[in-house]
Amino acid sequence: MTIKLSPLVNIGVIVPNAEEAYQLLHNLFGALKIQEDLANLLNGDSAKVIHVGVGDLVLQFIEPLAREGIWYNHLQTKGPGVHHLTFTVDNIKETVKIIEKERGIAPLSRIDIEWEKIIPLEQMNQDAKTLYILDTMEIFGFHLALSERSMIKEGDIPKTQYPTGYDKLIGDASTMLHIELTNSDNEKTYEFLHKLFGTEIIEKEFSSILDSDFMRIIHVNLSNAVLQYCQPVGKEGTWYELLQKNGAYVHNLNWCVDDIKETVKLFKKERVPQIFENRLPGAPPDSPPFYMMNTLDRLGFHLEHGQAPTTKEGYEFTKNWLFIDFKKD
Repeated sequence: MTIKLSPLVNIGVIVPNAEEAYQLLHNLFGALKIQEDLANLLNGDSAKVIHVGVGDLVLQFIEPLAREGIWYNHLQTKGPGVHHLTFTVDNIKETVKIIEKERGIAPLSRIDIEWEKIIPLEQMNQDAKTLYILDTMEIFGFHLALSERSMIKEGDIPKTQYPTGYDKLIGDASTMLHIELTNSDNEKTYEFLHKLFGTEIIEKEFSSILDSDFMRIIHVNLSNAVLQYCQPVGKEGTWYELLQKNGAYVHNLNWCVDDIKETVKLFKKERVPQIFENRLPGAPPDSPPFYMMNTLDRLGFHLEHGQAPTTKEGYEFTKNWLFIDFKKD
């Protein structure tokens, strides 16, 4: 049975300091604090939670406070990093049963959300009160967080273009292009995702350009999110080092900016080290380099950014590779 997921709701990231993580993204890209009512519901003795919007993406920064529990354990064993990707499903109890029965994946944790504090009882979906975090890190590179929609009827939820709650992209960022992960067996992970969620191999031309004797690349979709799995072949580089330390894990997030030179200046101002810069093979002449920046300790993921093409030819060339249209408003 194929399980249907909603579009990506948020990415949950464990960091040592949630406020500093937000401030860095705000200074670099104009990110904003969003969904503050929901973040306040999740705040407590165990963790401080801040929801941050950048582009079309919702980042849920989680700063462990108690010296116990899944947030603290993650920070202690793996360090800062992406903990989970959140989606909604139509029937959460049935979904969890199917995943546990067919694939042997049990919940890592169950979190009760007090939606009644911000949603009128007559509009609230009682089955949405529990968020299940499934133990999928070893195979997917992240845990899977699932719940039902908080409202009974879809019409009760104000329609916005993006999950941030905004109709425009936030700050100087395109829609998210990829969640890039290091992995030891791309094909095994794909088959697992395909059987559970109908995941398909996408962006084949782009994968073939990036694939090399250094690293095997595969792009797959998980609902509307694009996962770029990177299987190191050579025993060097940040992907290999991260795989050796943490196993399958999110390495970086990727989006485009209007002016990469100005963004790089901001990185220098914020004292963010550069891992490398490069150009895509066969890219149009107007295409500037893209940059991989070392932000794992501060943000829980590295940042990889390039500049959107400035010509129609360049835009069409890049768009043809991608699962989504990254063009800014």
